[in-house]
Amino acid sequence: MSDHFAIQLREHSHWFVALSATQQQQLIAHARLVQLGAGQRLFSRGDEFDGIYVLLSGALLIAGVHSSGREALLTIVEAGDWIGEIALFDRKARTHDATASVACQLLQLNNSALQQLVQQDPLWWQRFGQLLTEKMRLVFQALEDMSLLPASVRLARRLVMLCRLHQQDERYLIPVQQEQLGQLLSLSRQTINQLLQQLVASGVIQTSYGEIEVLDLKLLKQAAEITV
Repeated sequence: MSDHFAIQLREHSHWFVALSATQQQQLIAHARLVQLGAGQRLFSRGDEFDGIYVLLSGALLIAGVHSSGREALLTIVEAGDWIGEIALFDRKARTHDATASVACQLLQLNNSALQQLVQQDPLWWQRFGQLLTEKMRLVFQALEDMSLLPASVRLARRLVMLCRLHQQDERYLIPVQQEQLGQLLSLSRQTINQLLQQLVASGVIQTSYGEIEVLDLKLLKQAAEITV
């Protein structure tokens, strides 16, 4: 089973691939499997640090809740993404809620496992630091995209990303609401609706309640200005 996890991580996690063979073995040996059903909470804002996680399959919604009770969806975690490393360094409470949008499988490195790893080899701190800086780079890229790219391109790029999560045979069925897309992209629901209707008119997607089907991924990538 551990070999199976290693194969999954090599396929999806660039950080894991960059580890030495020995480090990969150490990490898998200290990890435990966590399974969540759709809608199940992994952790909540304010929870104590209980380790770091990597998503093997499924999708996690990372959200924050305002004191008024209004929820804001910040990002969707994909297979191969690591979460929880912020609290690894400052040992403070969780900053956001993490909830499974579909059934998920994760590996967890809890406090005990993490301490064993860094005691075996202090260079693990550098490796975990790379996880954190990787996430910072993504945040800066998202801020840059928000400042420089048209809303239509940002929406198309988000849909391309979601296609990787929700491919079913030859179809791409994305279970997402317009309000969620608006939260992810800092756009109003009305703007999202207008942009989606443009993609519908171009034959790129079709929409139904709570779901978007991508009909032409090549055209969607063109709209996203993705050349590779």
